[in-house]
Amino acid sequence: MAGRNLSSAESYTWKMIQDNYENIPQLSISALADLAHVSISTVNRTVKKKGFAGYSDFRYSVKENRTSHRRGFSKEVLEAISKNEEELLKTINGILPESIEEAVQAIEDSTNIIIFARGLSINAAQEMKQKLQLWHKNVILYDDARSMHYFAKFATKETLLVVISLFGETEEIIDATRIAKTNGAKILVLTATQNSTVTRLADISLVGYKSHLEVNYFELDVHSRLPLYILVRVLFDSYSIYKNK
Repeated sequence: MAGRNLSSAESYTWKMIQDNYENIPQLSISALADLAHVSISTVNRTVKKKGFAGYSDFRYSVKENRTSHRRGFSKEVLEAISKNEEELLKTINGILPESIEEAVQAIEDSTNIIIFARGLSINAAQEMKQKLQLWHKNVILYDDARSMHYFAKFATKETLLVVISLFGETEEIIDATRIAKTNGAKILVLTATQNSTVTRLADISLVGYKSHLEVNYFELDVHSRLPLYILVRVLFDSYSIYKNK
């Protein structure tokens, strides 16, 4: 992993920033540091690793990107819009440039690419598969437990395993990923959960943000995969730019 990945203190600071995202335009760097019980320099290092010039630059970005009040919508619909805005902005702001660079290089260096996904994450995985095939990459998607477990045994050092999982705790994916890793495969994870079992198995992680505001009236896994789609889009666009240089 790149040397500019977040330390434990910086990861904690970034979580505090996300939890207080709406208040960032009103929070000075010293106030945020006090709130998070960290030093001002830790706050600055954290946002710089996220691609900003410093805290002032980050705070300005948050302020400018906030959606103004929309008239004509009910409070409930506005909350649903806010959830999507929150996931979009926090996912984009949370992407580490070094992790994107590592992921792009891993795609380029791989002889074959395997993608594991389950549930609604399969849709994001299918998009990634089709886009990488446009660059003539050998990509196969497995979305059932038996196939993942079976084909993980044939992974090699030339294999890039891409795991697309919202929460990173799907048992079938975890088991198959462990097998592929044991066989030498490089593991790239796209997820919305920083500290999950799958991210701990990863060589490279792209972590989006999942809003705590959830509009879900069903006892099924219909959670929004918007953060995963954003990560797929940014990764593919970055790879395309690399290939066109």
